[in-house]
Amino acid sequence: MDVVGLAVLLLQIGIAVHAVRTGRSLWWLLVILLFPLIGGLIYFLVEILPEIRAGRAIRRLGGDIVKTVNPDAGLHRRAGELAVCGSIQNKLALAQECMARGHFDEAITLYESAREGQFVDAPDVLLGLARARFQNGEPQAARTLLEQVAAAHPDYYPQDVAILKARAAHALGDSDRALGEIEAMLDRSVGLEARYRYGQILAETGQTQQARAELSDVVNHARRFRIGPTERPWARRSRRLLASLG
Repeated sequence: MDVVGLAVLLLQIGIAVHAVRTGRSLWWLLVILLFPLIGGLIYFLVEILPEIRAGRAIRRLGGDIVKTVNPDAGLHRRAGELAVCGSIQNKLALAQECMARGHFDEAITLYESAREGQFVDAPDVLLGLARARFQNGEPQAARTLLEQVAAAHPDYYPQDVAILKARAAHALGDSDRALGEIEAMLDRSVGLEARYRYGQILAETGQTQQARAELSDVVNHARRFRIGPTERPWARRSRRLLASLG
């Protein structure tokens, strides 16, 4: 028997043993033994793969439960890490945890403290600080920081920088500038956020018909194509906002 034949035989035996030990129906043994490789593949797809996926779902659910029971666990861990080592990376990690918890003042303090030495104009520090300033109700400070990022680091997440810069302009009352800045990037934007933000600003400035059209594009795209987990929130937000517009 050649190596390949031996490998197939051992694989069949292993799958058959799994079926017996886990109490599967005996007809699975017939499928596995009568149809080498194909039978094993079918068994894997029908019996084993769903268990793997369920296990992953349970682990994700477990993580969600932990966050619900002790929502500040990550915050405490990051704070402990920073206490042990006051590195820039630990400051940024704790700042991100603060942002996730809505502690924007603390996040600003951490980002500002990270602006030292070679990191004084680091793009990740500036962008994080701009996000914290914006969420803290400081759109002008956020826009100033974003303009620094765009000027000094034009290739650093240019879409994220442009969208947040436009949102800051809208928050400052300059909705025309905000719409113009987002509209200029729609044809080359990646993902659904830019079009959602465009539709959102249109809706908030009373341009309901145009807003419906933009938001409908987001919803239709999500229906036609398989979108990833990072894009699903924008589809959900678009559906909710579209429904609110009547």
